[in-house]
Amino acid sequence: MRVLVIEDDEVDYLKLERTFAKAFPARAIHLKCISNPAGHDLYAEIPKYDICLIDQNIGVHSGLQIIHDIAQNDCLTPMILLTGENNPMIDKKASEIGASDYLVKDDLTPELLNRSVRFSLAQKDHEKKLTKLAFIDGLTGLANRTKFDQALELSLQTTKRNGTYLALLMIDLDNFKIINDTFGHPAGDKILKETAQRLQNTIRESDLVARFGGDEFCVLINGYQQEHDIILVKDKIMDIFNAPIHFEQQILSSRGSIGIAIMTPEQTERKASDLLRSADHALYRAKWNGKNACEFSDNNFNQNITKIGEFERALKNAVTHQELELYFQPKINSGTREVCGTEALLRWNNQDLGLIAPNDFIPLAERSASILNIGRWVIEEACTKLRQWIDDGYTPLPVAVNISPLQIQEETFVSHIQETLQKYDLDPSLLELEITETALMENWNHLSSRLQALAEIGCLWVIDDFGVGYSSLSRLKDLPINKIKLDRFFTTKLETSLSCQKICNIVTLLAKELDLILVVEGIERSSQIDHLQILDKDELQGFLFSKPVPEYEFRQFLTRENTSLAQRVN
Repeated sequence: MRVLVIEDDEVDYLKLERTFAKAFPARAIHLKCISNPAGHDLYAEIPKYDICLIDQNIGVHSGLQIIHDIAQNDCLTPMILLTGENNPMIDKKASEIGASDYLVKDDLTPELLNRSVRFSLAQKDHEKKLTKLAFIDGLTGLANRTKFDQALELSLQTTKRNGTYLALLMIDLDNFKIINDTFGHPAGDKILKETAQRLQNTIRESDLVARFGGDEFCVLINGYQQEHDIILVKDKIMDIFNAPIHFEQQILSSRGSIGIAIMTPEQTERKASDLLRSADHALYRAKWNGKNACEFSDNNFNQNITKIGEFERALKNAVTHQELELYFQPKINSGTREVCGTEALLRWNNQDLGLIAPNDFIPLAERSASILNIGRWVIEEACTKLRQWIDDGYTPLPVAVNISPLQIQEETFVSHIQETLQKYDLDPSLLELEITETALMENWNHLSSRLQALAEIGCLWVIDDFGVGYSSLSRLKDLPINKIKLDRFFTTKLETSLSCQKICNIVTLLAKELDLILVVEGIERSSQIDHLQILDKDELQGFLFSKPVPEYEFRQFLTRENTSLAQRVN
């Protein structure tokens, strides 16, 4: 049994040591004495022991005050108050603030000490069982959100006192819902439990892993002396996703995205809510940037966390303040090398914040539901430009717009597109709706009927980022899909990676067998095209032809001779 004694009188401590030896003769007792509480972090020290005995008068410190402070942080180590006098007022106060017992030194016998320790341990054991129900996740055995919030507040206090680094890592499993739907909930539970165990094995005992719910975990690491130490821990956590997880006869692949917020020794004013919000923002950027990635919170947000609130408010007003603009990137027919369509890409130029990258504001728009208003604007603006081009004599070209799952789930989504197409008298086949492979598979039950409804009126559906998600081919063949868009991850490695070449050609063959048009994005060099076994009907997109440009520049692009374009890629 590990016993901590907080006592500044050496004689009293030696008496207590002998009494323990007589009270528990057949049990190994390991005593440690702290004579000066000011030189120790009692918040971190006391929970390491099975029981703690604290003298009431220890220099300038009060045993009652120590017990009160420690108990406020939900410490489960029983604490017994030792005093030199039998005072009913102290006895009453001790029980009120959380002491498990009250012992008078002169009256202490081995029998009394044995009884007090046994009763205190039994009482705390019962409390621990109740606490486990309240603070422990039933599936993984990790701390739950409530316990994590308490630990975070305590860690903030310790970090500020000691002048060390604290890091909060928010982890979200990629494509977890797809695995759940494909292999069943037992497979999903296996991934959650295995991930929890791997995370627990990666960190120190003084750090904490919690399950926030669903497929989201949070890791709290503190007491580090420099930021580089946190980076090393981050690398270890990323490595846990490399090994496959075995479930029955299946080999499952689990990946994770991580958002990290760090509190430095200088940032003593930061609150728990600041760190959580900053880590959450970084996690969304990691998801947006391709998943299976790690992002640290942006320095600008770290320096002034209130900026995020201003950012969100500005985004909600972006449409009414006319701060949004569509850029257009042409798509080229692989056979004729002529322009066969374009993709509309959103840009935001705020009068106060300047030009904000899509990777920063689109995830935020989805989280705050601003994407609904912005999405309606994008569809309206794309149709407006398309109508103007046709009226000005340009050949009608399909315009592709990116669609969020939140938009499709909106009740008015289908009717809004129908009404907009009628308003501008446009053929529905000129509007291509792009949704990412992962978003489609994760929201299948909510989206499939809407996809079908718009396909029936003639709109075209495109699966974006194809190849990095977790598609079910049985579902893919039944979807009203017209095109699949090969993710640029594979395209950029075409010339150097044999495996990427094989994947690209497999996807090409899949598109051919399913009678789908393949769109290859990320084409920057003509040599990339040489490694593709694409058909004449397939489409190419990338900087080789044009970067995304404002509408007036895209008009200039359309007026160029197609022969000059063909010469550049042949």
